[in-house]
Amino acid sequence: MARQTGSGLSPARGPDAVSADARTADTFTADTFTADTFTADTFTADALTVDGRIVRLRPVGPGDADALRDLHRAISDDSLYLRFFGLSRSAAMDYVDRLVTPQDGRLTVAAWLADRLVAVASCERTDASTAEVALLVADDCHRLGIGTLMLEHLAARARAHGLRRFTAEILAQNELALRTLRDLGLGMSTTWESGTALVEMDLRPDDDTIRSVHRRGWSAERASVRHLLAPASVAVIGAGQDPSAVGHQVLRNLIDGGFTGSLVAVNPHHDAVLGVPCVPSPAQLPCGIDLAIVAIPAAGVLDVVRGCGARHTRAMVILTAGFGEAGAAGRSRQDEILAAARQDGMRLVGPNCLGLINTDPAVRLNATFTDLPVPAGPLGLVSQSGALGIGVLDAAGRAGPGVAQFVSIGNRADVSSNDLLAAWADEDRIRVVALYLESVGNPRTFARVARRVADRKPVIAIKSGRSAAGRRAGRSHTAAAATGDVVIDALFRQAGVLRVDTMEQMLDAARVLCDQPVPSGCRLAVVGNSGGPQILAADAASAAGLEVVELAPGTRRALRQVVPDAASADNPVDLGSAATPVQVGDALSVLLAADEVDAILAVVTRTAVTDLPAVLDRIAAAAGGDKPVVACCVGETAESVRVPGAADRRLPVFGFPEPAAAALAVAARYGRIRSADGPGHPARPAGIDREQAAAIVTGALAAGAGWLTAAEVERLLAAYGLPTCPQRPATGVAQALIAAGELGYPVVVKLADPGLHKTDVGGVRLGLVDERALRAAVADLTGGRPRALLLQPMVPPGLEFIVGAVQHDHFGAVLMVGAGGVFTDLVADRAFRLAPVGPGDAAAMLDELRMAPMLDGYRGAPAVSRERLADLLIRVGSVVEDLGEVAELDLNPVIGRGTELMIVDARIRVAAVPPRPDPLVRRLPL
Repeated sequence: MARQTGSGLSPARGPDAVSADARTADTFTADTFTADTFTADTFTADALTVDGRIVRLRPVGPGDADALRDLHRAISDDSLYLRFFGLSRSAAMDYVDRLVTPQDGRLTVAAWLADRLVAVASCERTDASTAEVALLVADDCHRLGIGTLMLEHLAARARAHGLRRFTAEILAQNELALRTLRDLGLGMSTTWESGTALVEMDLRPDDDTIRSVHRRGWSAERASVRHLLAPASVAVIGAGQDPSAVGHQVLRNLIDGGFTGSLVAVNPHHDAVLGVPCVPSPAQLPCGIDLAIVAIPAAGVLDVVRGCGARHTRAMVILTAGFGEAGAAGRSRQDEILAAARQDGMRLVGPNCLGLINTDPAVRLNATFTDLPVPAGPLGLVSQSGALGIGVLDAAGRAGPGVAQFVSIGNRADVSSNDLLAAWADEDRIRVVALYLESVGNPRTFARVARRVADRKPVIAIKSGRSAAGRRAGRSHTAAAATGDVVIDALFRQAGVLRVDTMEQMLDAARVLCDQPVPSGCRLAVVGNSGGPQILAADAASAAGLEVVELAPGTRRALRQVVPDAASADNPVDLGSAATPVQVGDALSVLLAADEVDAILAVVTRTAVTDLPAVLDRIAAAAGGDKPVVACCVGETAESVRVPGAADRRLPVFGFPEPAAAALAVAARYGRIRSADGPGHPARPAGIDREQAAAIVTGALAAGAGWLTAAEVERLLAAYGLPTCPQRPATGVAQALIAAGELGYPVVVKLADPGLHKTDVGGVRLGLVDERALRAAVADLTGGRPRALLLQPMVPPGLEFIVGAVQHDHFGAVLMVGAGGVFTDLVADRAFRLAPVGPGDAAAMLDELRMAPMLDGYRGAPAVSRERLADLLIRVGSVVEDLGEVAELDLNPVIGRGTELMIVDARIRVAAVPPRPDPLVRRLPL
């Protein structure tokens, strides 16, 4: 990088320092760099600063000369000296002239806050794999993370052009520049020469780089929605006198809810609405309003967005419909308002949404047009559907748990569930996050952010559209199996998200997780005063994955001591219809003290001798410990009862045992998620030759191939260290006999058509022990005509698996493992994850299979090494992550026996794909 200041690094040395030899070096090929693509490279990206503002990044263009001169004129003498190693303003202007003049071997990035250019970065190649980098940030924009953002984008573009290193020269006193480089998380070495730091950075990312980028993104995302969720000032645009109008209802809710900040309305026909002062247009709003709520017809929204942007409004909620949900014209309008909001640095919720709520006593914001009372509580709720949001708010108000914050994101043109998850991770008032999603914007970002939140608090989600999942058009088993809903399940598992199917299940689980401790295991005790409902509860619990545990002898004796007349001291524990409230409480105490019990479901039926309120009081008193207690009052109304002595704890009470058991099962699932080590970072296995594999794919695409030949498949898999079975091609009997002689009998012969499911068409002959058997098999397969065949040695029997991957249109690379061979479709025992995966996710995939016990040597069968199989999954995940052109991949069967794995049959289809964005570059989605 060169000579940075708090504002920047020094000018790069330029092309004169590059020798002719370096420019034509053998390693400097068209695959790694071409001058045309280097200088013609274009992009536009919006990203977030440390304080949550939106900065626009793009290359420098000829029209930027005046803005660049203004930037360089405005910097202080100190910044000028640190940047240019001198105080010559003319040198800075000369540098501007160079930047706006296209030049081979140079990449540039300019950063804009609204209409002001505030920073510029560039790199210029010094040899085939190295570029010197320079950076300047305006004095008043230091410590906003803009320099780091620009260098992230510059590094990604440099990597795409085959560059491997950045270098920079920095004055020793330029501590901010050195810290900016360190913050990138790239491998960095520094030597010192006459008061100057000579820095070299390895552009290849590692785990530290990934963590650094994610940490910066996380912090910026949280800051960017601060003004949205907890505004100090709100403007309602479209608030009128008609009580039935949306704008009036929003303003009424803000007033009645006791909003603690300042309010202003926009209405050209009134001086005040509901006592709130009005201005005639957004252009007359006070400067720097935190949040604008827009409730006007769609045709006028763009002008409103531009007007609010001109007044430096921080965020907007657009309630108006008629945008992305309304067809092509609406989508075009939505794109326009998003572009306008981004241009002026505003975050945007909606359009076509219900609004948002924050019940924090310091905020008291109800910026919705619903008339429902919204009691405060520990739930954070995101909903793409306004109608569903109203239903959940209503139910949460009646039976708990109450809401801390609610955001209806509507069309989610900008702010999405990812932003809100990041904001709520450290929000103490939110103990559980609930999501209703109709789509997932950026699946990889969702998985990363949700996993981080799930490590701290439960995330429950409903994803609609299960029945709309369709089959993919590919011909591999994996592509057919990887439907959208299956991949959503895999995404949620990877992210630690608790998926449920209905609104009722979501709220039931939220009630338990908000108000009771997380179970440390899945062992459940069912206790109550009537046998039938308790048996139903036990059945429901078992079906949901809980273990209705056998009670220890000591526990049963203790129960008999406190309730001598109990009908049963076994689990379920039937205390009898005459059990008193005291006896119910004593029995609960015994069960809570039992080491073999992780959670309790108390099922109570109203009888002539049952004092139901007193029994509930006893159950609530027991629910204040470190094990979860849930109650079911059969046939009664669901509610939440305060736990004595615990202001933040309530006892969830259900009307029937089945939903109570299901909610406890979701809580137990979260307990397993929280106690697990997690998926970890995706692993990069040793012994990979990505260049060789990429050359195979490139050659096949150039030849117009779809399915790779058997020889190409074998070479590609070998490049990733995957264990393939030896094979020989043949086209008739003579060649087959030679191949068998080389491989050794017994052999397998199969049709070599890569597009076939060979067993489906009878294209395989197994266990051929001699020449006679081989001749007969070849004749049978070919009908006496020349036909491509493949011979392999007969592999000893073992467990058969399918391992596959597919490039999903929306989710990217998806990895699958399951029961293989003839069982692939018959039993459909499969597990999925988004690729790449680490050891944790690979191990979890194996644990999810119904055949998982067979890996450990079920009933005397040979075991299969989980570690070897997990490594194979990691390597296949690396194939499809590295090579986006690998559209479908099936390894079926993979035969495992002990520590030996052998890929017996493999098919790979390749297809051209557009360039993929660098996952380590932070940018707001378009």
